[in-house]
Amino acid sequence: MPKHTESKIRLGRLELQIMTVVWNRQQASVHDVRDALSSGKGPAYSTILTMMRKLEAKGYLRHEVKDRSFIYRATISRDDARHNAMSDMLERLFGGSATLLMASLAQQEHLRPGDRNAIRKLLKELADERGSDHD
Repeated sequence: MPKHTESKIRLGRLELQIMTVVWNRQQASVHDVRDALSSGKGPAYSTILTMMRKLEAKGYLRHEVKDRSFIYRATISRDDARHNAMSDMLERLFGGSATLLMASLAQQEHLRPGDRNAIRKLLKELADERGSDHD
């Protein structure tokens, strides 16, 4: 199984949708993914097949043959993909400034009522952990 550093994981919108189905199900065929994405007018079977082959070529999926069907499993974790996307966004949109990112998050209107307090608590916990590391 290929090992990816977070800086190498790159997922486009459809790739992320496909990976989300595979992560949620732990394994999926092209038909499974097509069914999961077919609400409204989803991508064609051939498009999903092509994308899953590309994801496999990138090392993000692997397959096994079961009952004459390819069954795909993820080789990267959802957390690694999230971390990569956040790091990429931090660099590209905020010039590497976590302060600007947090300020942007804090100003978002769609934050749930408890989100700000949860963020404060998390930051305090992280500060406390780092402070105890230096004692």
